[in-house]
Amino acid sequence: MSEPRTDPPGTVYGTTRGFRLRLPQDPLMRIALGVAVFGVLLGVFFASGVLRVGGGDQPAAAGTSVASESSTAEPSSEATPTTEATPSSEATPTTEATPTTAPPAAPPAGGPAVLRGVPSGRCVGVAGDNPDGARAVLADCTGGPEQQWVATPVDGDAFTLTNAANGKCLDVYGQSADDGMAVQQWSCHGQPNQQWRLAPAGTGPVLLVAVHSGKCAQVAGAGTDPGAPLEQAPCTGAPEQQWALG
Repeated sequence: MSEPRTDPPGTVYGTTRGFRLRLPQDPLMRIALGVAVFGVLLGVFFASGVLRVGGGDQPAAAGTSVASESSTAEPSSEATPTTEATPSSEATPTTEATPTTAPPAAPPAGGPAVLRGVPSGRCVGVAGDNPDGARAVLADCTGGPEQQWVATPVDGDAFTLTNAANGKCLDVYGQSADDGMAVQQWSCHGQPNQQWRLAPAGTGPVLLVAVHSGKCAQVAGAGTDPGAPLEQAPCTGAPEQQWALG
């Protein structure tokens, strides 16, 4: 005969006891069970997409991509403005050639000389009885002393012209610088209105230039007849201003 049960009061007999999950008592079994549970949970997370392979690095890669795109979008460097071409030095204007002035012709040397008008071929003489103020005129060339003039240098290339017949000098009336003033003879005093220079007029003839006025002795009215008087006028090189020395 069995011993009486010692269950506490109120115990109901004859019913099935409920299922209880109990952990293994063995520590190794517990560790194995924990690893298995962790593996199952990890598989569930991967399957649901909560965790992805390399998921921890993806945001950083995205950030790197954005940064890369931003870096690409920005210009590497501002366009360096091209340096404007320095203008070449302006060409230096060529200096205009200064017209060369022919050197003055030398006065006649070696004794008296005649002044022969180029257009007429007549010689310069003196009208009248050779007083002061007698007009210088054209005359047929005779070779007489009244048609001969002695050149005496006075200043540089200037000279006086003295009539070989009476010793008076070729002179411009009243020391005037006006156009048309008479060329005459007068007692020699050496003033500028009695000083002359020769200027070339082509290959042979010369111009007779008064020092005081810078004007030329010419035959008035471009005359060619005997007795045509001489006067001063602006130098043009016209035939009536050209003289041949002989």
